[in-house]
Amino acid sequence: MKEEHRLIKNTGLIALGNLSTKLVSFFLLPLYTALLTTNQYGTVDYIISISTFCVPFATMLMDESMFRYLIDAKNDNERKSIISVAVKVTGVGILIVSAICGILYLFINKVMILVFLMYMISSVVATLFSAFLRGIGRTDWYALYNCITGILNVILNVTLIAVFRFGVYGMLFAFIIAQSSVAIFTAFRIHVWRFIDFKASGNYREMLRYSIPMIPNSISWSIINLSDRIVIMNVLGASASGLYAVAYKFPTLMDTVYGFFYQSWKESSARALAKDDSDAFFQKIFVYLINFLISVVLLMTAFMPIIFRFFVNHRYYSAIYCVPILLFATFFSNLSGFFGGVFTAHKNTWILGTTTVWSAIINLVLNIVLIKTMGIYAAAFATLLSSFFIYWYRRMKVKGMVKLSYSKRIIFINIIASGVVLSLFMVQTPLAIISSCIFAIGYSIVLNKQILGIVVSGIKAKFFN
Repeated sequence: MKEEHRLIKNTGLIALGNLSTKLVSFFLLPLYTALLTTNQYGTVDYIISISTFCVPFATMLMDESMFRYLIDAKNDNERKSIISVAVKVTGVGILIVSAICGILYLFINKVMILVFLMYMISSVVATLFSAFLRGIGRTDWYALYNCITGILNVILNVTLIAVFRFGVYGMLFAFIIAQSSVAIFTAFRIHVWRFIDFKASGNYREMLRYSIPMIPNSISWSIINLSDRIVIMNVLGASASGLYAVAYKFPTLMDTVYGFFYQSWKESSARALAKDDSDAFFQKIFVYLINFLISVVLLMTAFMPIIFRFFVNHRYYSAIYCVPILLFATFFSNLSGFFGGVFTAHKNTWILGTTTVWSAIINLVLNIVLIKTMGIYAAAFATLLSSFFIYWYRRMKVKGMVKLSYSKRIIFINIIASGVVLSLFMVQTPLAIISSCIFAIGYSIVLNKQILGIVVSGIKAKFFN
């Protein structure tokens, strides 16, 4: 199978498996913003952000290591050894985090600590299960696992928040129950214990050597997101944090779509290294990705005044002006993720950690310096500048592994197009909104005509030949 076709196929399967789960929080925005105050929503987002920060410590990112080494595994014994190492290391990590939470339980809000611990453990289980199912080639169960989880999450959110009015805890328990119940069902259905042998010897050192350098990378991304919340929460209050959390939902949607590609990209980039035309493959995907991502930014910015009014309660509307800034930040962080796929393919994960640590430091410093004068916009601009830095840093580092280029003429045209869409966005009259949408659609079609041609050809070959 040509690697481009494998990449498209895997991206489609991953999207199918993750779409329901990843888009739940976005499509539940009308429910959240109608029934939760900005203060309550800010509190929930704060807990989730802290949990996201703690997950890499509990897993040691053995899910990433497990998946990467399963790609190279030659037989069932090797696969069982790799999976067993990942499960054992993750189990120890969960015990350590649980012990720390047990100590904090004596001094902090007891209910909140318990809910946080349950939320974090369910996140760890979901992460490990996803890597495990893809690693053993059970993409059918991977898709089904995430689809059922997403559907159950929606039902539980509506029930616990709208019917029983559990507020903050309803939103958190919906996720916990959905993830835990589906994981237990899947474990029994596919007899997961067949793939685990606690007596089997495994190469702990090699797998940890791959995963440990990625922990600073993962934590730093969490710090970039978490520092925004911490600074806003402590300087501006929970209400401002709630506004920022709603604004961030839309860039998160873009990041979600990119995440479908990135998960398959890590596999395809690793496989491509064994081929003679790997540089040409990387170059082609790089150009396609930039064209696609800038189109997503322009389209989402153009349609945002319409989308925001439809999905978000009027109390949160002032957050809309943060969205374009965060979209461009996501654009640069996604491109840096593309370079990350090249680094992991070469099993050079140290670069990931060093680049993101510097980005996290820049983000935190800018947040602290600008928050009092710029309000929540300080967090948005800090995220944009730190994301651009990590893109630029990795762009310099990746030159030693692969040659990548993008037309300077197209870069200039992209800047002009972005200026047009942003100007119309700021006006926000009906005529400006319609003009912006038409312009963004037309420009995106022209910019992505090669990708669209490939998709159309594939559909014709599939259904009309």
